Amino acid sequence: MDDHTSDTTLTRRELIARGAGALVTTGVAAAAGMLLHESGDAPQRKPDAAARLPDYFAAIDFPQSNPRISIAGGTEDRIGQMVRAAVNGLAPSQGMGAFVSSGDVVLIKPNAGFDRPVRLGATTHPEVVRGLLRMCREAGARRIIVTDNPIEDPQSCFARTGIGDVAREEGAEVVLPVRSGFREVMVRQRRPQRAAGEILEHWPMLFEPLAAATKVIGVAPVKDHSLCGASMNLKNWYGLLGGRRHQLHQAIHETISDLAMLISPTLVVADGTRVMMQNGPTGGRISDVQAGGRIGRPVVVAAVDPVACDAWCFENLLGRDPGTLAYLEYAQRKIEVAVSQGTHRFGRCDWREYERLGQIASSGV
Repeated sequence: MDDHTSDTTLTRRELIARGAGALVTTGVAAAAGMLLHESGDAPQRKPDAAARLPDYFAAIDFPQSNPRISIAGGTEDRIGQMVRAAVNGLAPSQGMGAFVSSGDVVLIKPNAGFDRPVRLGATTHPEVVRGLLRMCREAGARRIIVTDNPIEDPQSCFARTGIGDVAREEGAEVVLPVRSGFREVMVRQRRPQRAAGEILEHWPMLFEPLAAATKVIGVAPVKDHSLCGASMNLKNWYGLLGGRRHQLHQAIHETISDLAMLISPTLVVADGTRVMMQNGPTGGRISDVQAGGRIGRPVVVAAVDPVACDAWCFENLLGRDPGTLAYLEYAQRKIEVAVSQGTHRFGRCDWREYERLGQIASSGV
């Protein structure tokens, strides 16, 4: 684990070079299309039978002049108001109505990966989830699903984190992972090019709730991660993977960026109400956690560009150089290719470009 931790001090170029070389030697050929399943999982399917995910941002008419990132600061007793302010900052005249319409089925994907209480910062704050649920309902969502595939026992994780209770209180449907809900999903329709930082061709994912959704919102805590440097919104999609996903840790930056290319969310929200500054991703000590990280007070960040959102949070909340986080540049490259092929989305690792263009909103509640 120490070797992986030291990677966070390397430059992005060094990390990319190291990652490309590692793919040749770590024996993760399974991740490049030869699927490995947990005992009892569904039998392996051929790649051409794999499911395909829609672009959940494609239907959003997002003006070029609107902010790409919106930051709302406040206090711990005003988390709901912070969520509302952050989302409204992206579309001042419409708020959540710019993203969710009457009749939509909305999937909200928090990080509920660990059986930990809220104060330890290992999972998404349930009040951030509550704020999103209320806004989606107000915007006319017909059905709201909350799901994750936790590392620890799912039922315990949703209970201990408080996310399950909040979802039910707000009339949402909690979908716990079951074997029948997984299906192989096509990541790309060709063999991955390892030199380009690609690793996944197809892989089992928690597909059933994704297939039901017309809109997808990711909401992740901002925290340290000993293996990849940080766990934020792009890493949050890892929680939808099935199979022997731990094997993908050997190519973590390639995997995270592949998922960033695969999943085009409607919206992402970064939970900076309490930031795990060290000993992530599990933590376990109050001393690991700081409200708002380097900012020093709780913040919620909403964005239509998940890559830029992660870069902003990495620098401003964790106090680290985004140039050391290889999966950001990988993700930008892959999303640029997707955009050139007709995908309607954003994926820029230089958040300061949005700042120069006046496309970062900030507010307090």
